[in-house]
Amino acid sequence: MNDEIKEKLKLKIAISELKNKEEIVMNKKEKFMFKNVGIAACIIMLLSGGAYATSKVIENVWKTPEKIENVTEQITEESKKENITEEKAKKVAINKLKEIGFNSNIVNTNHYKEMDSDKIIYRFVTEDNYEISIDGQTGEFDTIWNRNKNQQDCNIEITEAEAIEIANKYYKLFGFKEGEYEITSVFCNNNRGSGKESGYKIDIVYNKKYGDINNPYESIWIGIESKNKNFDYFTVRNIPFDNNEILITKEEAIQIALEEDKKIETNQVIETKAERMIVKMNADAYDRINNNEKYYDSMQTVDYPNEERNYYQVEDKVRNAWVVVLTYEDNYTDVASRYTEGKYSYFVDCTTGEIIGGDAMDYTYSN
Repeated sequence: MNDEIKEKLKLKIAISELKNKEEIVMNKKEKFMFKNVGIAACIIMLLSGGAYATSKVIENVWKTPEKIENVTEQITEESKKENITEEKAKKVAINKLKEIGFNSNIVNTNHYKEMDSDKIIYRFVTEDNYEISIDGQTGEFDTIWNRNKNQQDCNIEITEAEAIEIANKYYKLFGFKEGEYEITSVFCNNNRGSGKESGYKIDIVYNKKYGDINNPYESIWIGIESKNKNFDYFTVRNIPFDNNEILITKEEAIQIALEEDKKIETNQVIETKAERMIVKMNADAYDRINNNEKYYDSMQTVDYPNEERNYYQVEDKVRNAWVVVLTYEDNYTDVASRYTEGKYSYFVDCTTGEIIGGDAMDYTYSN
């Protein structure tokens, strides 16, 4: 972040802090005089170059990520220590199945560990062939899949309206309150490829909204199939949202991203755009800058071994950020390079101005 932006940020933080202090003090009339003295002192310190508010109000959220060694999908004794036990996960699964009136007789297991973390997804198969999964780190319900694939028939369709009506019933059955989430996306799988009007399977996404922005990490995904008008899957994502304050402007975020991009050799930037979104921190921008050649090789090489990719431990923080998309001059010699290197999206934290992640494509479009 350049010095000019830092100074602007200090000023915004100080003003924000003073407003908070004023609101508190105005409710305590006997301390009115101290309020005025405090504001005056803070302004003097700010104008004289002091960072009175910076260290107190704003804390960096980005920490240099730790590379994960010995990456594996195998469930190890070490990874088990970071999760609830299989027995506890099974109890959660049975309770959820009973809660929604499903057969809770579990006859098989199919557990899975994420490649880039110690998280175990405990998966249990029921007598009537539904699979329920439990997040081993949070101990919360994750997904139910209907494994009875003979129910699918691509020649039978239902309308969007029918699918939404069915999905809303499941939404309530699973214990979610009306208005808690809003439908933000409907996609119709059909033989026409239109994605609209009707389909043999319809995917419906519900999100929690903050103002006019969807939080993709507080979401419910429901797939409705046409043959029996049953659900194909029901998935819940629930990562707490910091809902951090907006102190960085769009223009400042673009400048921060451009400065960060100077650390690596790229084609000339010919276009920039920025959109405020809710994102989850990741190590993508960090990896791109620190391991640039390998970063792109892993995307452009067919059958690149998963175990040779770089994986990092990053906190599950969900933040307000400016997603700044840089488009580069098209001097690429092949389709793979153009597709993977033609754009880059930086996640600029709306409060701290830090780069907290990124994506190799236009994230505002793909999300």
